[in-house]
Amino acid sequence: MTRWKLVAVLAAVTALGGCSSAQSWAVKLTPTGLPQFVDAGCDQSAVADMRVEAAGKEIWRLEFAQPVRIREVTVGQKPEGAQEKVAWQPPKGDQTLVLSVRRNEETSTAEFTLDGLKGGKVGFDGDYLSADEFAEQRQAC
Repeated sequence: MTRWKLVAVLAAVTALGGCSSAQSWAVKLTPTGLPQFVDAGCDQSAVADMRVEAAGKEIWRLEFAQPVRIREVTVGQKPEGAQEKVAWQPPKGDQTLVLSVRRNEETSTAEFTLDGLKGGKVGFDGDYLSADEFAEQRQAC
C-alpha cells in the first residue's frame, strides 16, 4: 500500500471513529429536573442495562429482561420490558455522574453534572451544548 493510500485509510478510520456508539449517549433534563438519556448515534444494537454512578456508588439502574432497542429513557419512567433495579437517588447538583449503557459486549459512557445541564443544556461527548448545537451534532439516522 502506498503511503498516500495508508494516510487516506487512516483518515477514513479516524473520521468514522466519530460515529462510534461508545460516546453516542447524550443527557438533558426534563422540565421536572430528572435526567433524560438520548441515543444520539445510529447504533441499532439492543440495550441490556443502563446505570448512573456517583463517586463509584450506583444511584440508578435499569435492566431489561431481554435487550431492547431504545432511543431515549427518562429516569422515573420504565420502558416496556424494563425493571428499575435501583431507584433514582438524587445527587448533589455539582457531583460528577457517569451514565453507562451496556449493549452486547460494548458499554457506552457519558459524564455529566445536573448543574451543567441547567438552562436547557445537553451533555454530549464531554461538553455542554445548547439544544441547537446538539441538534447539529446529532446523527440523522
